[in-house]
Amino acid sequence: MATRPKHKRFFSIDDVGAHFGLSLVDMGVMAAEGQLRLSVPVAGLRVEIGDWEEDGDGRGFRIPAGFRMLNGLVDLYPVDGWTILRNGTGVVHAFPTEGAGYTSIETGNPDQEGLVVTRDELGVRREEWRRLEGQDGDHEADAPVPSRRGVQPTHDWDAARLEACRLFYFEGVPESQAALIRHMQAWFASKGLKVPDDSTLKRRLRDVWAMFGPEAKKRAA
Repeated sequence: MATRPKHKRFFSIDDVGAHFGLSLVDMGVMAAEGQLRLSVPVAGLRVEIGDWEEDGDGRGFRIPAGFRMLNGLVDLYPVDGWTILRNGTGVVHAFPTEGAGYTSIETGNPDQEGLVVTRDELGVRREEWRRLEGQDGDHEADAPVPSRRGVQPTHDWDAARLEACRLFYFEGVPESQAALIRHMQAWFASKGLKVPDDSTLKRRLRDVWAMFGPEAKKRAA
């Protein structure tokens, strides 16, 4: 096996597949389940950053804080990574952000919203490669990422957000936020999990609904 360059920071999906014996389907499933964090290199990409707020009716809206130019490696949402692996290409509109903030791509071109990413541009950071190597041996390759110490969350919100994205992608955007909340409560119940209340679901999924909700309004018009 060829020796990896000492200072290599980015490994392509071809590198990942060859080294760990994973097919595109394997990597797609792992990405969709949050078991494989895919990244893409960008240069001079303009993004808007800010926070999500909620009005009196529970509808989310953005509070912009400014713009930033991204250079280097950026991580993708699981649904975006899965889509690009599956279809060979995809359009990315936003990047994951910790907390209640958002990072959305602003191209300045009304004819091309978002960033077009091809399968060949996908890969993983050095840290993700090392994490996978740590699981390749005594651990199963698809083992979950080790949990942080301390009090564990009551709900798996990463899985819930992925289910919401799956719903939008395969079944379309629900007619209202209330319909989305009902779907998610039914999903939690079907998994035998504790069902969150309405206000908690609205708060946790407000950025998802704010991004996709306008599509429901277009269909209703």
